[in-house]
Amino acid sequence: MSLHWMEVKPVDGYYVRTSKEFSESTDKTMSMLYQPLVGSKAIALYQTLQNKLEKDCYESSEATHHELMAFLQMPLNEIYAARRLLEGIGLLRVYELKTQSLDKTFVYDIQPPMSPRAFFQDDVLSVFLYNRLGKSKYIQLRQRFGISAVPEAAEEITASFNEVFASLHASEMASEPPPADEGTEFIGGSEPSRLQLEENGFDMEMLKASLPSFLDTSRLLTPSLQQTVRRLAFVYQLSPIDMGKVIQESLSADDEVNIEDLRKKAKNHYRMEHGAAPPALGNRTEHQEPAPAKDRPVSEQEQMKQFYEQTSPVTFLRSVAGGATVPESDIHLVEELLFSYRLSPGVVNVLTDYVMQKNNMKLSKALVYKIAGQWTRKKVHTVEDAMKLAKEEHKQAQERLAPKNNYANKRQQGYVRNDKLPKWLEKEEQSENTPEKGTNSTQEEQLSKERERFEEMLKERRERANR
Repeated sequence: MSLHWMEVKPVDGYYVRTSKEFSESTDKTMSMLYQPLVGSKAIALYQTLQNKLEKDCYESSEATHHELMAFLQMPLNEIYAARRLLEGIGLLRVYELKTQSLDKTFVYDIQPPMSPRAFFQDDVLSVFLYNRLGKSKYIQLRQRFGISAVPEAAEEITASFNEVFASLHASEMASEPPPADEGTEFIGGSEPSRLQLEENGFDMEMLKASLPSFLDTSRLLTPSLQQTVRRLAFVYQLSPIDMGKVIQESLSADDEVNIEDLRKKAKNHYRMEHGAAPPALGNRTEHQEPAPAKDRPVSEQEQMKQFYEQTSPVTFLRSVAGGATVPESDIHLVEELLFSYRLSPGVVNVLTDYVMQKNNMKLSKALVYKIAGQWTRKKVHTVEDAMKLAKEEHKQAQERLAPKNNYANKRQQGYVRNDKLPKWLEKEEQSENTPEKGTNSTQEEQLSKERERFEEMLKERRERANR
């Protein structure tokens, strides 16, 4: 191995980046699975590099290795040796930028540790750890990261993708989202799709029958290709006969299907049938019948919660705009929240409504993404959780803006809010700022009037959504 002073000097710069998402269990995995293999110094270096990344940032500012030596209280030769261990075990990728001067700049691309499942299934790492810890300690550690399997008697009833979503025509969508800029790398890396489509939703046998007899369908239609065919047929609303034509157009000279050509041909076939408007995904719950009167929520917050849950995000934006066409940029923003941030449609409605009402009906992309990232990390899955978190955020924002002296407090009493809030949030703020009083007829009359106005607002939005 080369001497460390030939590879890196204290004056050489470096910055840290990552294109991956780190889970909450990263520290436990590092300390219990990786530390026995690479040692504490390598783990300390890894954590120091990771901490260079600010919250919600994926690239750090540049520093020198001299600063790194001061942080770790380690000589450069030990840091270099620890760095090599991280590289070898797959936790760090290193790039060197040579400048006109003799100094270098290193790019330290940190990688998240493998999941415990992948770690123990890895032929090299698992054996390495076994030899380091011994049989009893290895088994004990593996059991700690294990979980009981789902009982064989249990029947999976998870809804498939095409049971929940419908492929709809969206005339208001004039074009597709633009491709990413050249040189852009998305956060999170690649992972297999989790979407499941019902096999009985597409007649594969009819597709096979529509193909020419000289094609060997058993060899051509591999399980992987069949899954791709089901997805494309669902998204672009293609029948088995149409899908057969698309497959034939995508065949190469040796009768193999090029997946990229298949996607392009499927898209072109859709455009020939339905014009330039691309297909959009709609939540099937938006077609459900309204709940019976006796089951409808009574409180305003429950009514709004149900409205968020039962309305697709695009329909919600259209209702807010009075039935007008939703801008293409807003639809792309909603699709990012649904598919990139994996927020539920109801949670997306809460988020967009909150942002618009707080920003004079402007859907600020930067603010939406910032809140979406926070809600994703906080694992907000339900409308109720989203509304609760929005209330907390609003309350904290008000406290930060609150005056810190009596004089300012008095001036604040005469301040009138100019920005509007979602009804459920506005109600919460009013209840916090109003002293408690005994129940009386005046309060009941006021509450009844508020409920009537709120029901009229919901009725108006539903009518606009159905136009």
